[in-house]
Parts: sequence; C-alpha cells; structure tokens
Amino acid sequence: MTAPDSRRVVLFDLDGVLTRRDTFGTLVTRRLQRQPWRLPATGPALPLLGLSVSVPRLRGPVARHLVRSALFGVSLEAGLAECAALGAEFAATPSWLRAEAIAAAVEYAEAGDRVVVVTATERHLARALLDGVGLDAAELVASELARTPLGLELSPHNYGPAKLDGLARAGIHPPFAVMHSDSAADLPLLRLADEAVLVAAPRADVRRVRSELAREPATAAWR
Repeated sequence: MTAPDSRRVVLFDLDGVLTRRDTFGTLVTRRLQRQPWRLPATGPALPLLGLSVSVPRLRGPVARHLVRSALFGVSLEAGLAECAALGAEFAATPSWLRAEAIAAAVEYAEAGDRVVVVTATERHLARALLDGVGLDAAELVASELARTPLGLELSPHNYGPAKLDGLARAGIHPPFAVMHSDSAADLPLLRLADEAVLVAAPRADVRRVRSELAREPATAAWR
C-alpha cells in the first residue's frame, strides 16, 4: 500500500502567473491572424471574449467556439504538435515569462513541497513550457485537446471550478498550502488554500477575492 503524500501542496496557475501572456490564446490568435478566412466562423465569440473576463460563465462557451474555429480541419496529431511547439517557444522567450514566479516555484520544489501547476491551457503546451523553464518536476493538471464531432476542443476545459475537479481526478486534494493566481476565476481554489497569493491581478479581481475570502490575500511582488 502506497503511503499518503505528506508534502505541502503548492498550486500555481500558469497564464498570467508563470507567464505574462495567455498561452493557448496566443495559439488561437496566431491561427486567426495567419488564416483570416477563419474569422467569419468565429461569429460573436471574438466580441464576447473581452466580456468573458468579467463574466466567467461565458468563458467556456466562448473559448470552445474560438478553438473550434481556429483549429477547424486540423488533425488532433497536428494540433498537439502545434501546442507543444508553442510551449517550447514560450520557454525560450524571456519576455513572455514571469521569471521571479518560475524561480519561486523552483524554490518551493527544492524545499520539499509538492508543486502543482493547474491551468486552463492545453496539456502538451503547458508541459513543453514547464520542461523548458526547469519545472519538469512540477505536476500538471491542464485542459486536454480532443477530437469531437464538432472539431477539436479543449475537453475537459480546466477553467474555474473545473480545476478542483481536475485536481481530484489527479488524486490531489485539499488542504492546499498556497494557491498563486491572477484571477477571481480561481476562487474555488483560493478559498481552500491556507495562503492565497494574487499575481498582477486586475483590480476588479482583487476586490472580488478580498470580499469573498475570510482573510486578506497576499500580493506577490513579481512583475
């Protein structure tokens, strides 16, 4: 019988915390820019994308439609390869990364903590990025690019409350020692962490997290 893991669990979001820009969003945007004939298929999703930041329930449907539009006609194998290549590009582009946050994650791991990156981005993209920046030992809970009758989708889409489900499927359960996030969308995890750390979060998200937590969240000095 395997002994339970007694290490402290330290969670990191990826986009906006370890990186300075949206990883999978970069893939979608590039494809739409390089193949503008895809733009009409996005319909109302693009205008709704900005609104989904303040209305989290829109994020899932909007993201699914944009992914289907950007990757229509692409095989799963080609899509996964493109994800992995972009992850490696992120790892090799310092201006896209938050170096101090990555260094902090390394320090947690070296101190014996169980570092878990829990993200809405695609798994192959995230894994290539983490491996490329020296976080190859970090565990990863991420979205999966999958073939569906409507095309390629992130399924499951590991966003918002779904992150808690993803962690549970991976056998990672509360209590969490620390959760690092840039968004109120991570409140389901922030509430369960002994220490909630916000990284460059928008003011509206900071206000919401403060109002819903029974304690004051910490603010990381990473810029």
